[in-house]
Amino acid sequence: MEILLVIDMQQKYMDSYESDLLERVNMRIQEAVAADIPVVYVRNVGKIENEDKYVLAEGLDVVSEYVFAKRWPSAFSSEEFAQFIERLKVDTINMVGVDGRCCVARSAMDARKRGYAVRLYLDSVAAINDNFYLKELPEMQETGVETIAD
Repeated sequence: MEILLVIDMQQKYMDSYESDLLERVNMRIQEAVAADIPVVYVRNVGKIENEDKYVLAEGLDVVSEYVFAKRWPSAFSSEEFAQFIERLKVDTINMVGVDGRCCVARSAMDARKRGYAVRLYLDSVAAINDNFYLKELPEMQETGVETIAD
């Protein structure tokens, strides 16, 4: 089974990225819905006392109740997320979101270490620092992360 994992598409971060990123991510979400692929959201919540400031982005298509909180860069730092995809018997994780250099990259690398196939949709991933992100892409590809450029 495969899922679409939407990483850290949160209102707090949207001003740091291209204005059409949300539209591109929503397009991937709608493609997943049409293909009957579950859409899972992971959001960074920072410190416990600030959790309510880390809401999903306005205008993000939220098509499932599968929303998990994490406090560290990798989605797998959320035990609830890791257990959920294990229960679903997920074998392939399609990833979109931010930040390509940090949270997306860490999630992709951790997914590969755990044996998942990973597809990274480059048109729906953004990074604040493209130089670092572009250096990380070959490292991710070497571990088996498939990058989709269209």
